[in-house]
Amino acid sequence: MKNFTCLTFAAAALLLAGCSLTPTLTQPELPLPERYAQASDRADEASAEAVPVAPQWWQRFGSAELDQLMTEALAANHDLAAALARIEQSRASARAARANLVPLVTGSASASTSRSGGNDTSENSQATLSASYELDLWGANRATAAAARARLDASGYNGNAVALVLQGDVASNYFLILSLKDRLVLTEENRAAAAELLRLVQLRYDNGGANALELAQQRTTLLNIEASLPSLRLSLEQTHHALAVLLGRAPGGFTVTATTLAGLNVPEIAVDTPASLLLQRPDIRASESSLIAANADIGVARAALLPSVSLSASAGFNGLITSGSSTLLSLAASLSQTIFNGGRLQSQVRIAEAQQRELVENYAQTVLLALKDVEDNLVAVGTNEQRAALLQQSTEQARLAYQLARTRYDAGADDLLTLLDAQRTRLSSEDSLVQASLAQQTAAIGLFKALGGGY
Repeated sequence: MKNFTCLTFAAAALLLAGCSLTPTLTQPELPLPERYAQASDRADEASAEAVPVAPQWWQRFGSAELDQLMTEALAANHDLAAALARIEQSRASARAARANLVPLVTGSASASTSRSGGNDTSENSQATLSASYELDLWGANRATAAAARARLDASGYNGNAVALVLQGDVASNYFLILSLKDRLVLTEENRAAAAELLRLVQLRYDNGGANALELAQQRTTLLNIEASLPSLRLSLEQTHHALAVLLGRAPGGFTVTATTLAGLNVPEIAVDTPASLLLQRPDIRASESSLIAANADIGVARAALLPSVSLSASAGFNGLITSGSSTLLSLAASLSQTIFNGGRLQSQVRIAEAQQRELVENYAQTVLLALKDVEDNLVAVGTNEQRAALLQQSTEQARLAYQLARTRYDAGADDLLTLLDAQRTRLSSEDSLVQASLAQQTAAIGLFKALGGGY
């Protein structure tokens, strides 16, 4: 009769095992526009060559060296390796959480020999097999497993986000190195031109055709150009060091083979609808997974307020080694309920609910920041494209103006001040054009990242 009662109670408990106290998760209301404002402004200018973001987006710049460096960074970067280790931790936690959904089975065995009196000996051996299982009446164990799975997903998306940041940093530092090399070449060329002009002014001064003021002005111009070289070389070395660390290398002795930004592509990027960001951006997916986990945590906290039922069974075997044996079987069910805890469990429910509300707001803010990121980079792409085109024309005119000023100065038609002004304008225009080219590449990298990098 006792065993029948236990079995009846267990059967009734199993019927209740489908209950769940986890609330239904509803996505927050998000003000997603049908299309990006900046994309609308540029729709008429869109080229047929524009293609969507792909996982190997950096290949669109047309640099084999960048492709090689990116492969190395993804294999050797320590921050990315740490992110992968965090994913493994989350995977192990998810496996541990799923273990609560199945019974716990243990086994033990023992054997002993004892002697008393003269030659009287006795032997005893025993083996026991036990199983225990907590009925998931209110879905607490299922909610725990669901939360662990969601946190595993979040960890994976965070790993993707780390990889995307790494890719952007490698590309940005690579292009910065090439732009600094271009600026150094231009500065060296302008230094040589200024030195040649100084030689001419010195010759004129020696022959009475120039005064001391003109000679001092040209020396100042040459010294200013030479003074800019150390800072450019410093920036170049420091950027090499930064890129080496991203590749998992020691910073000393690392150099980039390519020498110029010229010839590299400025890719045209097709932009999808804002709603696609919810699936494309790893940071949004990570925030969403964290919200799912927090929602499951509410179910776990609510279930802790209700009774728990555990079943246990064991089978023991005595005398397995010695002659003869006996068997002992047992089956038990237990019911437990917290009577008084000072409101601790109720507080845990309120904490879980508040954490879920916090993550709802975090998710909405992440989406808004992602939209801003895309809009900002669309503006940057368009603006830098226009600026580079205008600076190209400006530089051509500055070079022409310098040539004309040099010719007129040699002919005695203009004074040195006019030539110096044309010289400074040419140097400034050429340097600005290189930086505008870098800004175009940087804006493209930013847009690739803002659109999710193809994940």
